[in-house]
Amino acid sequence: MTSGERRLAERLEPTQGGDPLPIHAARRLRRTTGPKTHYRNTRQILHTASLVAANLLTADDKDDDGIPLLKPVSCGREGQAPVIIKLPTLRDEAFAIADHLASAHKEGLAWGDMAALCADWKTMDLCASALAQRKLPHRVRKRSGEYRPGADAIQVMTMKVSKGLEFPVVALPGVGHMPAVGEDEKEAARVFYVAATRATQKLMLGMCGEGSFAKRLHL
Repeated sequence: MTSGERRLAERLEPTQGGDPLPIHAARRLRRTTGPKTHYRNTRQILHTASLVAANLLTADDKDDDGIPLLKPVSCGREGQAPVIIKLPTLRDEAFAIADHLASAHKEGLAWGDMAALCADWKTMDLCASALAQRKLPHRVRKRSGEYRPGADAIQVMTMKVSKGLEFPVVALPGVGHMPAVGEDEKEAARVFYVAATRATQKLMLGMCGEGSFAKRLHL
C-alpha cells in the first residue's frame, strides 16, 4: 500500500460489525430505478466520494430522477481502500490503470466488469491508447449508439454518461486535475460523486495534478 493509500484508508470509517453483503460481480451495467435501503457500494467508496462532496453537495441535491444524490456512508458494506495512482503525467496514469485492470482480469473479473470513466475526451483518448498498447479489449463511448452493455470489454466513457451504470471495478483517471480551470466546482463535485459511486467493489483514482479535489482527498 502506498503512502497515499494509507492516508486515504485512515480517513475511512472502520467496520461497525456484521458480515459484508454478498458481491455479485456478474451483475454489471445495471441501471438505478429507485431509492435503495442498502447500497451496493462499499463504505470506503462512499466515504471517498463524500470527501470531495463535503461542503459542495447537500442532502437536498438530487439526481435527474429526483432521488437524493448523496448516499449515507453507513449504508455501504465493508470493502477495500481505493487504489491511489499518483504519477507525473496523465499518460503515465493511463498505463498504470491499464496494468491494474489487467491484474483484475487475472484475478477472475470479466473485462466487461471494468470501466474507465474520464472527465473529458482527451483523457478518454489517453486511456484508450494505453489499453490498446497493452492489447486489452475495450470499447470507447463518445456518442449515443456506441454503448454495448453486453460486450466483454473494458468500457471507456465520460463520467457524465456513466450515470445509472454499475461496474465492480472503476478507474477515474485525471481526478487530480478536477475541477478544470473555469469549471463550476459544485458541478464537478456532482460529476465526480456520480462517477465514483459507479464502482461496487474497487475504485482507482488517478491523482496527478494540483486540483482542489486532490486537496480534499488529502493526497
